[in-house]
Amino acid sequence: MGKSTVRALALIASASVAFIVAGPDRNVRAQAVDALGSGDDAKAVILSETDSRGDDLASWIDVRGRTAWGDPPEKCDDLTFARRVYLDLVGRVPSVAEIRDYRELGDRRREMLVDELVFGEGPRRETYLRLLAINLARQWRQVLVPPGTAATGPVGNLEVWLRDAFSSNRPYDEIMADLVRVQSAADAGGYYQLLGATPENYAGNLSRVMLGVRIDCAQCHDHPFTDWKQEDFWGLAAFYGDLQNFNQNPDASRGVGGGKIVYEGDTYSAKFLWQSEAIDDPGRTPKVRLARWLTAAENPNFSATAVNRFWQMLVGRGLYADVENLDLATEQERSFLDDFGKQFAADGFDVHKLVAGICKSSWYAAKTMEPSQSVDAFQRELKVISPEQVFDSLEQSLHLPISRIDPNAPRWTGTRDQMVNRLGEAIGESPEDYASGIPQALMMMNGRITSEAIDLERSRLLRAVIDSPFFDEPKRIETLYLAVLTRQPTAEEKETLAEYLDKKTNPESRRKAFGEILWALLNSPEFVLCR
Repeated sequence: MGKSTVRALALIASASVAFIVAGPDRNVRAQAVDALGSGDDAKAVILSETDSRGDDLASWIDVRGRTAWGDPPEKCDDLTFARRVYLDLVGRVPSVAEIRDYRELGDRRREMLVDELVFGEGPRRETYLRLLAINLARQWRQVLVPPGTAATGPVGNLEVWLRDAFSSNRPYDEIMADLVRVQSAADAGGYYQLLGATPENYAGNLSRVMLGVRIDCAQCHDHPFTDWKQEDFWGLAAFYGDLQNFNQNPDASRGVGGGKIVYEGDTYSAKFLWQSEAIDDPGRTPKVRLARWLTAAENPNFSATAVNRFWQMLVGRGLYADVENLDLATEQERSFLDDFGKQFAADGFDVHKLVAGICKSSWYAAKTMEPSQSVDAFQRELKVISPEQVFDSLEQSLHLPISRIDPNAPRWTGTRDQMVNRLGEAIGESPEDYASGIPQALMMMNGRITSEAIDLERSRLLRAVIDSPFFDEPKRIETLYLAVLTRQPTAEEKETLAEYLDKKTNPESRRKAFGEILWALLNSPEFVLCR
């Protein structure tokens, strides 16, 4: 399914309902930064060292964004923001109770909600900090092992390793340095082993993930479209010449240690990208030297690629859209990224502060819009939520049991794995891609979770909504919308559904009608999109 189809489906998200009927104060700081205007002075804003919550970074992003794009677009409404930030940060939609608490936070509710989700500033501290680490780990596991990668084992250990790193808010450069410095196939969550345990596979992936450079095409010959040479690729792979290559192909590379590797009879010495001479620093091992160079604050591709990936995860499209071919970007296309990367490095590569700063910015809060053909325009498109986010949102919305000892908890009975695997078959290469087909649609329409969700005897959500003595029918409909779509029904939807219920004169059929409405909401395109 193409992007244009996704946008069309989003515009008619409520059509599924029709179908079933028919059948420190950031504002003060921001004003001070805004006074600088949008010229060179704005670019030079130095963020306060005491800004531990990303407020000053958000102000910097707002000002720098005006330099690049002009005035920010109209902001989304509060409930859209809540759904967006819950999905992006903790990997699921908010509960009705969380929505009500959010509405009571006052005028600064958006900034306060980000502080709750990122820094645990609230009564749900342990839950949010745990879910944030899990969600960041899932997203970065997908960066490290993209969909379609022929991984040589389960990715669970890698995801646990990433979760522990994000849970303690380890600096981004330290996390990546651990990946670079691996001494065995089991280090850093077994990432080397997952990629096939060959120096060339590992080196190619590190350059893609951390530098935004796809150098793989230079493995067998000089790159046909860029300046990368074969010696550039094997010079990077040579850093891992001391790790075992399990490839049985007689033509495969063979490491000889000491920062050297042999491929097709030629010996290559370790060297950094963009440098013509081999590295000679006997005081440190080759991989330590590589880690120091690659993750240095002075390495523009490292910090720029990092913020580009986080921006893509949160906003849907990178500041430079082709996140893994940053070497093809022009100086103008890299301008914002390079400035942003310097801020990230100056902040000590603080992931939590970066995430909070982006989410508190006016650009993150912008309404979803039609994509622009101009590369200079700000882009905020619909995002498709991941298979794990689909399940976790269903679990939250439907009040599914979550205890390990509960025999009906789908998280532990294999139902979750089945759903994630099936939905994962159609996962796109970026958050804006939606490739769902018939098997995925059938999983949502007729799967066990959906079937039980509309069963009056088994659905916790329906029982809570229908049996509540405090709810009238309009309130029941509103609660279903909040629980599933994180929004109020429109006036047209209220009228249509009221007419539909009025046709159900039998009390039992009227009760069942709420299950049909819930089914329509769960199967609307809106449920699997982050708007």
